[in-house]
Amino acid sequence: MEQGQPRVDCQAYAQTMTSNQARVFEGPEKVTPRDADELNVERLAHVKIAEALEAAALAVGDHPVERSDAAAIRAAEARAVGPGATIPGGVAEQAEQAAESNATVEDDEDKVTIADVLKWNATAKLPTDKAVTREDAAAAVESPGEATKPYGVGAALTEAARHNQDESW
Repeated sequence: MEQGQPRVDCQAYAQTMTSNQARVFEGPEKVTPRDADELNVERLAHVKIAEALEAAALAVGDHPVERSDAAAIRAAEARAVGPGATIPGGVAEQAEQAAESNATVEDDEDKVTIADVLKWNATAKLPTDKAVTREDAAAAVESPGEATKPYGVGAALTEAARHNQDESW
């Protein structure tokens, strides 16, 4: 432990939430115990837009980014950050650049993939508090001027929205 860093005593949390002995963690400030409602909300957390995008990276990550993918990612990012806001250097911008680059590359092995753009980047660059809704999924699937695929980004958002609706009270 570095000199001058306070120790965080979580004894109150340990006594109220578990039967374990009190534990001491190093950190800059005290950790307050969470109440039961907060713990229940955490357990029932909905799938977030960034998480759905990373799920798409896992499901179809080896596919090269196409214009329709970039449009769906742009729509998802817009829904995550709110109307009129953009993220400079965000996943939408990266996807658009990848689709543009892929259009001129002959060999599929040299193309930028969906995983290259979304894996790890989505949760790092997008706000992580926006749960996917049916409206979010529809915006990604119905990207103007682009024919969406029955799999990929739009499908991942649609499935996340379906899951979130099923998990709602």
